[in-house]
Amino acid sequence: MQFADRVTNLEPEGAYHMLARAQMLEAAGRDIIHLEIGQPDEPTYENIVKAGVGAIHSGCTRYTPSSGMPTLRAAIAQYAGIQRGIEIRPGQVVAAPGAKPALFFPTLALVVPGDEVIYPDPGFPTYKAMIEVAGGVPVPVPLREEHDFIFDLDEFDRLVNERTRMIVINSPGNPTGGILPQSTLEHIARTAIANTRRVTMVLVRNRSL
Repeated sequence: MQFADRVTNLEPEGAYHMLARAQMLEAAGRDIIHLEIGQPDEPTYENIVKAGVGAIHSGCTRYTPSSGMPTLRAAIAQYAGIQRGIEIRPGQVVAAPGAKPALFFPTLALVVPGDEVIYPDPGFPTYKAMIEVAGGVPVPVPLREEHDFIFDLDEFDRLVNERTRMIVINSPGNPTGGILPQSTLEHIARTAIANTRRVTMVLVRNRSL
C-alpha cells in the first residue's frame, strides 16, 4: 500500500514500544515494574469511577459539541482562571481527548511546509511528530541539566529567524520536570511579539491540569 509522505517517516513512540514489550514479558509470566508510560500506581479514585458509570447509566452516551460540553468548559475555565489569577471565559476553552489533539490541530492549522517550529528537547515525542506531519522543520532547543532543564536563551535567540512560525514551550517539562521561570517566559514572549510577522503562536503545554 502507498502511504502519504507525511506519515512515512513517523516512528513509534518509545514509551509505548517498551510498554508492548513489557506486556509480552508479563504474558510470558515475568514480573514487570512499569517505568515506561508514566501510568500512576494508584487506581482511578472510586468517586470518579462511580461518576463515570453513573453518567453512562443516566444516558450520557451521545455526541457532544465538538468543543466539549458547556458545563465542562465552564468548570475548566473557572478552575484554570483561579489557578492563574486571570479571567478565562468558557468560550476560550476547548475540551480534547488528551493532549495530542490539542497539540496537533493548531500545528496543522498554522504550519505549512518549510516553516520552522522551535520545541524543547528532550521533550514529549509528539512535538517532533506533529511538526513533521504538518510539513514543518523541527528546530530543537536543547534542555541541559546545567541550566536546570530550561531554555538556553542565547541558543534560543540564535534559532529564531524569519522562518520561525511557532514556539512550543512545556512547563513543568516532560520528561525533565524543568520549570520555566517568569523571566524566561517573558523573554520568549518578547521574542515572539518582536517577530509577530512570522511567529503566529506560542503553543504552551502545562501539565498542571
